[in-house]
Amino acid sequence: MPKVKKYVESHWLFYALQGVASLAFGGYLLFAVQDSVSELTAIVGVSLLCLGVIETFNLLYRKHYGDSLILSLILAVTEVGIALLMLFTRDYNMAWPLTLTAIYTIGRGILEIILAFKSMTDLTDRFMWIVCGITGAVIGVAILNSGNFMDSTAFIKFFSSYMMIYGVTNLFYGVHNRNRLQEQKEERAERRQLAAKKRAEVKQKRAAKKTAKRGGKSKK
Repeated sequence: MPKVKKYVESHWLFYALQGVASLAFGGYLLFAVQDSVSELTAIVGVSLLCLGVIETFNLLYRKHYGDSLILSLILAVTEVGIALLMLFTRDYNMAWPLTLTAIYTIGRGILEIILAFKSMTDLTDRFMWIVCGITGAVIGVAILNSGNFMDSTAFIKFFSSYMMIYGVTNLFYGVHNRNRLQEQKEERAERRQLAAKKRAEVKQKRAAKKTAKRGGKSKK
C-alpha cells in the first residue's frame, strides 16, 4: 500500500508556483504607485484567488494519489472565499478588506508554525517556515492596527511585505524538496545497481561452482 503523504510533502512544483505568484503580487503591491485603495484591494483579492486556484490544483493532485485532503481543501476554500469577499466588499467599507487580510495573514502564520513543528523533520525547512510564520503573525497584527494610520494603503503595504517573505520561503522550500527528491532517486538507483551487481556476482559464483563440479566428475 503506498504511503499517504502529509501536506508538507506536496509536489515541489506546487510550492514553486505559490512562491512565484506570491512574489509577483507582493512585489507589485509593494511598489505600486496607484493612489486608489479600491484598486490595490482588488489586487490583494486577485492574489488570494490565485493562491486558492493553485491550492485547488494541489488538492486534485493529492486526491489523484490518495493523499490527505483535509488541510488542502480548507486552505483552498478559505483563500477563494476571502478573495471573493474582498473583491465584492472593497467599494462599500474598507474595514472588511482590512480585517479579512489581517485574519488571513495571522491564520496563515500560525498554520506555518504548527506545520513546521509537527510535520517537518529537516531543520532548515523548519527554521524557514517558523520565521515565515512568526513574521506573518506579527504583520497580521500590524494590519489590524493599520486602520489608525494616516495612510489608507498601509495595510496593503504590510500584506505585500508578508507576500514577499512567503513567496521566497515557498520558492526555497520547493527547490530544496526538488533537490532532495533528486538525491533520493540517485540513491535508489545506486542501491538498485549494487543489488543487481551482487545478484550477478552470486550467479557467477554459482555458475563457477557448477562448472567446477562438472569438471571434477569428468576427471573421475
